[in-house]
Amino acid sequence: MAYASTAVHACIVRAMDMTGLGTERLRLVETDAEGRISLAALEAAIAADRAAGLKPFMVVGSAGTVDIGAIDDLEGLADIAAREGITFHVDGALGALGILAAQVAPKLKGIERADSLALDFHKLGQAPYDAGLLLVRDAAAHKRTFSYGDEPYLRHAERGLAGGEFWPCDFGPDLSRSFRAFKVWFMLKTYGLDALGEVIDRACDLARALATEVEAHPELELLSAAGLNIVCFAYRGADNAAIAADLQEAGRVAPSTTTLAGRTAIRAAIVNHRTEMQDIAALVAGVLDLGRAQTRRR
Repeated sequence: MAYASTAVHACIVRAMDMTGLGTERLRLVETDAEGRISLAALEAAIAADRAAGLKPFMVVGSAGTVDIGAIDDLEGLADIAAREGITFHVDGALGALGILAAQVAPKLKGIERADSLALDFHKLGQAPYDAGLLLVRDAAAHKRTFSYGDEPYLRHAERGLAGGEFWPCDFGPDLSRSFRAFKVWFMLKTYGLDALGEVIDRACDLARALATEVEAHPELELLSAAGLNIVCFAYRGADNAAIAADLQEAGRVAPSTTTLAGRTAIRAAIVNHRTEMQDIAALVAGVLDLGRAQTRRR
């Protein structure tokens, strides 16, 4: 059995199917009021599964859930994983790079204890899409998982084109692959980690500013606290999915939508370094205009 919160990204669910274990071997654990996995519920689930003869093997922590940007108690999850003797994976696609930002880094305590960590540079990392990375602590286990070195056409050699110990195809499912890492390397060499951290801090500042703007208008309702760079809100009594679609088609701002507690939320994920306060103002004004137009027609 593997364990993750009900808010975990769908890639974890897909990965369970891809491995052949199937989604029935993934236990989704309830979250608390802040969207974080419940440690007490997780421990109870592990104990119940062991009692039923099942073998817990992995727990997944979220360093920024995709819906609202919630960060699990990674230190607590690391403690449970160590105590239970299971693998600790962190899905940090959204927020792991926050370790470079002064205001986010303290919230990620425990991430350094992960056995494996996924992160995306095409989100807060400002790299062009796609640029997903996976870090694995045990390099030998990583290579054993994917290497097919016994095939005659994939056999390593002492010298020539087949020389060298590191072959990228030994560390992932792709045999032929593009040089995705180049754009990440180029961006880091050009701007550096400090500049990237400042961009992340600024995105989080803009998210808090948006949340403040939402709370200043009685017609709007904040549906989740500003988690990292994400704000979820709604126009009271309106079709918020239609509002988001209208905004997207107008081409001025491009929020997405999600569902929180059964309600459609307008989801603003601020990732682009070019986003300014005027864009925040345009989003709020657009939602107000469209929401008012809807309610007048009723």
